[in-house]
Amino acid sequence: MNPDTGKTWAVRPMFLELNGRKLFVLDVAPTGPCIGNVLYLPAFAEEMNRFRSHAAASARALAATGYRCLLLDPHGTGESAGEITEGDWHAWLKDAAAAGRWLIEQTGKPLTIWGVRTGALLAAEVAAAGAVDVQGLLLWQPVLDGKLFLNQYLRLRIASQLVKDTERETTDTIRARLAAGEVLEVAGYPLTGALADCMAERRLDALLKGTRLRIAWAEVVSKPGQPLAMPSRKLIEQLQADGVQAASAAVACPMIWQVHERVDAPELTEATVQLMKGLA
Repeated sequence: MNPDTGKTWAVRPMFLELNGRKLFVLDVAPTGPCIGNVLYLPAFAEEMNRFRSHAAASARALAATGYRCLLLDPHGTGESAGEITEGDWHAWLKDAAAAGRWLIEQTGKPLTIWGVRTGALLAAEVAAAGAVDVQGLLLWQPVLDGKLFLNQYLRLRIASQLVKDTERETTDTIRARLAAGEVLEVAGYPLTGALADCMAERRLDALLKGTRLRIAWAEVVSKPGQPLAMPSRKLIEQLQADGVQAASAAVACPMIWQVHERVDAPELTEATVQLMKGLA
C-alpha cells in the first residue's frame, strides 16, 4: 500500500535560482485545488532552527486547506548557498520578492507572506516595497522593534562571557566593534555590522504604516485566556482604527524560540489555519 495515498499535500525540497543566488525552499503544495500562496520567511539564527519543524507542520496543515506554501531559507542561512557572513537584509528583500513572484507565476493565486520573529519585519518590508503583489501578512510572534531585538540578541554574547575569563562587553561596545567592521560571534553565529544595523533600523509599526493588507497575527502566551502582550495589542488596535483588517490569536503553547529541547505546539498550527481562513 502506498503510504502517500490519501494525502492532501505533497512536499518537494528543491533549490531556486533567484537573483543569481541558489536558495533552498521547501515547496508544500495541496494535491487538490489551490486557493492561494504562502511564502514563509524564517526567524534569525538559532530561532530559525527552533521554528523549523513547527513551520513545516503548519505548512502541511495549510496545504491541506488549499494553500501552496513555500518555505524559504534566505541566502547564507539554512540549506541555501552562501555563508551567514554574506547575509544581507537588502538581498533578502529582493529574494523574497522574487520567490513570491515565482509562486504567483506557478498558481496564478494571491500571495500571503508569513513572517516569523525578525522574519515578520522582513515580510512587512517586502510587502511595503511593492516589488511583488501581496494580499496579506501572517505574522508569528513578530518582532516589533528591531533595535530592542538586537540588544537582546547581543546579550547572549555578554551572558556567555560570564563563564569565561574574558573582558566583559556591553551592547554598546559590541555595536561599536561591529560598526568598525568586525564580525563577531553571537550564540554560535557570526554577525556583521551591516546586518546588525539593518535589523536595528526596522520597526514593525513604521513598516505597516498606511498598509491596506489583511493581517493575521499569532502570538504565544503562557496560559489559556491570557491576552496578547500590550505593545502587540496597541499596534493591532491602531491598525484596526486605520481600517486594516487585522485578526489575532493568543496561543497557549511553549515559547518555541526560547526552548532548546524539541517541543510540540499543535495549538499554534490550529490557530494559524483558523487565522488564514479569516484572510481568505
